[in-house]
Amino acid sequence: ITGALLTADSAAYVYTGVEAQYKIGSLNFNPSFAPGLYHEGDGKDLGHVLEFKTELQISLDMSESSQFGFSYNHLSNASLGSKNPGANSYMFNFLKKF
Repeated sequence: ITGALLTADSAAYVYTGVEAQYKIGSLNFNPSFAPGLYHEGDGKDLGHVLEFKTELQISLDMSESSQFGFSYNHLSNASLGSKNPGANSYMFNFLKKF
């Protein structure tokens, strides 16, 4: 996986990592881990430029080409910096294959 996060306070996080995919019937579990680079901007001071994103996404197949789900992720610097407040995100997801 590769991606980027931006906030309204001009904070940014660019990451790349690995994601596993598990399927039980129409239910999908996607845990992932991605190290990346964080720029504070006017946002939260996470304590270090290197941050790690762990995420779990759970989704339900709506059709052959779409899913609806929920994901939780946590950013942390694993105590590499002088502080490690972390940041959490919760999201509802709609995924469509084209």
